[in-house]
Amino acid sequence: MRPHQTTSADMIMPTSIARYLRERKRPGPPRRVWLWRQGFFLEEECWRAFIRLGLEVRQFHLERTWDAAAVSRFLQGVAEFLPDFFFSVNHIGFDQSGWLSQFLEASRRPAVSWYVDHPHFILRDFRGNVSPWVLVLVWDRHYVDSLQEMGFVHVKYLPLAADTRLFRPYRRAPVEKFGSHPAAFVGSTWRPRLEQQMAKFQRDPEKLAAIAAGARLFRTSGHYRARDDLARVYPGFAALPGAAQIELEAAALWQASVWDRLDRVGPLTRLGLRVFGDPAWRDCLPLAHAYGGPLHYHRELPAFYQCVAVNLNVTSLQMKNGLNQRVFDVPAAGAFLLTEAREALWDIYHPEDIASYAAPEEAPEKLIYYLNQPEARRRLAAKSRARVLDGHTYIHRGQAILQWLASLFS
Repeated sequence: MRPHQTTSADMIMPTSIARYLRERKRPGPPRRVWLWRQGFFLEEECWRAFIRLGLEVRQFHLERTWDAAAVSRFLQGVAEFLPDFFFSVNHIGFDQSGWLSQFLEASRRPAVSWYVDHPHFILRDFRGNVSPWVLVLVWDRHYVDSLQEMGFVHVKYLPLAADTRLFRPYRRAPVEKFGSHPAAFVGSTWRPRLEQQMAKFQRDPEKLAAIAAGARLFRTSGHYRARDDLARVYPGFAALPGAAQIELEAAALWQASVWDRLDRVGPLTRLGLRVFGDPAWRDCLPLAHAYGGPLHYHRELPAFYQCVAVNLNVTSLQMKNGLNQRVFDVPAAGAFLLTEAREALWDIYHPEDIASYAAPEEAPEKLIYYLNQPEARRRLAAKSRARVLDGHTYIHRGQAILQWLASLFS
């Protein structure tokens, strides 16, 4: 994913519409939000949260390219709706040239972009998207400094949360549909994303070797970005254009992520762990029968978690200190979670509220322990759910966004 492409003809600044919006800026707290949609993770959750907070929401579905028809539809829509702010996930809606950022400044309308994936892979070197009228939110605190160094003035840490209307305890776990599982992990192998990225280098054995070497280093290094490890193993890395560096870095990250996930999840299947996710798991697990198939996030996962005694969490290497969605969803569903202990986890939970393992080597021992401690599972599941409900739902995140907008742009 990256900012949308535009043609030069589409990039003419509509000064009259920008002035029209500027002259009709409403006083007081934001009441209308323009929500960019592209069928991406988190859009639905944010839409529901804004509605429940009493905002008027205009959803705008955008394809991969800004063309003349999309620009016309957008300008007509904003002139009719007069949004108080724009909202997107991962900079969806923004273009490579910075046309939308210029429009925000000309119309004095702020935008919020909430990153839930590596921001530098998305923004790349498109400096036109840097704007004082954009509030950038990152789900992993580490990225705050690098985005500020890129030029963004307003960058805030905002972890993920739970949609508690979707993830909630059922009166009875639907074991007749999903079965009853002692332990399970639900997640991606990351292989499809890796294969897509590696296809760009199939005719360049030198870069393929550098990707593998950089990925091996990145798995265990203290670096947050694989670029630092690539620079050690590939002498020509620093001389590459910025976009080429990012392509190599993405490949090394996804290769490291695949190796890390398979090494951490696979051995636990010998302890009875079932694995659910993309079909690539079938070829990756030491016990093929441990693969249980894919699960739909919205339609199946809230119920499935409640059919599992121990839900295991393993986090991707793209967030070495960030928290993924499972950290919130499993407790919100009233189910038990065993997750990695990391600094960001204690932003959300007290250590006595949730079960954790300090290192991958400790996961088997903790898994066996909690499989034999049903009372401890029930107690921790209740405490972690109470913690989520108390301050970590998407309603709470929406309230934080509105408060920041009021303080920064009013």
